[in-house]
Amino acid sequence: MNRYNLSEIMKGAHNMYKTGKYATFADALRRSWAVAKNRRTIESRREANEAYLEAKKQAEVEKAAWAAKVEAASKERLNEQVRDTARVEAECKAYGYGLGNHYSTLSGWGNYCGD
Repeated sequence: MNRYNLSEIMKGAHNMYKTGKYATFADALRRSWAVAKNRRTIESRREANEAYLEAKKQAEVEKAAWAAKVEAASKERLNEQVRDTARVEAECKAYGYGLGNHYSTLSGWGNYCGD
């Protein structure tokens, strides 16, 4: 059985009636009871809401870690491609490709490296 603090409910009703918000004390008392019941439902949901917010915060942290991991892997792949490109260019220059001093049976001496 739900137990309410009746003293708090009555004090709230008296304050509402004294401030002139409600014409009758009965209306103020009804509103005070509604506030007390609403407060009870909010308190009952508080734990679930806090758990939800904590899970959401944890998911954001995990997503940020995943994004950092993906970005690092992407940079590593890019660096690997740059190294491969530099290696291929060095080999081409070593063989004389692009300098016009290699011989091809199809085109003779020229810059053509093939398709």
